[in-house]
Amino acid sequence: MKWIIDTDPGIDDASAIITAVNSGALDILGITCVHGNVGLEYTTRNALKLIELMDVGIPVYGGASRPILQKPEHASYVHGTDGFGNTFLSEPNIKLEPIHAVDFIIEAAYADDKLGLLTLGPLTNVALAIAKDRSLEDRIDRIVMMAGTSRARGNTSPVAEFNVFADPEAAAVVFDTGIPITMVPWETCLDTLLGPDTIRELRKSLTPVGQAFSNAMEFTLKGIEASMGQEFLVLCDLIAACVAIDPSVVKEKASVTVRVETCGRYSRGLTVIDERNIEGAEPNVTLCLACDREQIAGMFLNAINHQN
Repeated sequence: MKWIIDTDPGIDDASAIITAVNSGALDILGITCVHGNVGLEYTTRNALKLIELMDVGIPVYGGASRPILQKPEHASYVHGTDGFGNTFLSEPNIKLEPIHAVDFIIEAAYADDKLGLLTLGPLTNVALAIAKDRSLEDRIDRIVMMAGTSRARGNTSPVAEFNVFADPEAAAVVFDTGIPITMVPWETCLDTLLGPDTIRELRKSLTPVGQAFSNAMEFTLKGIEASMGQEFLVLCDLIAACVAIDPSVVKEKASVTVRVETCGRYSRGLTVIDERNIEGAEPNVTLCLACDREQIAGMFLNAINHQN
């Protein structure tokens, strides 16, 4: 199967990209960038620089710079102004591909019988591609995403997770397509924190991309230590990448129906989980409820120390 990574790097996006690329397990056609953790100017720049640091020839495409309807939401308080821990990576030598991310997704879906999407940011690019060509609902084989909540414990609003909250309309389009979705929610990420032992090993990395990531992660570690009293890493997108690479990392899952709330003063961006199938609808999501922390940490450390 061929894969596209749709992403908004982002420190945790960086960990996912590094692992997806350096694992060698995914046949990656390209990386499509979207607004999200920071603006598109930085998400594209960070993706290009990561690819350059890993010395791999994966093309990068620029996509949607804002949500479908609302004003952009950013998370620079978590990722830094530049999206990479305020390390302000040097300008990459490689350039963006000339076509738009939405058009690349459509072209790739027609070119390959089986196409998987690993989505790590707001779903604007994917929703726009589907809106432009509805046949993608049958041409995309699966989507593995970091998105939403399983118990309405939000990280951006009281009930909503960032990637969905940043473009609820786009998320609603994608969840309603019938494309098989594997979803890693925010609560599962909180239960899969990487601790001091992993952080210590990351700081020892001698690869160019490992050193760049280690420098960037210090920004988010400071915030986590201030709130939790100890150093932990919450690398949500890494978990989704590991699920795509090796589904055995999932230790508990459920088949559920998921809808996205696009209205409501307090509930906008909520992923509504129908666990008991009250609607009587066909489940559209495999919900990852628990993942193997040690396996994920090992996959990331192997990837970040890999020399191409």
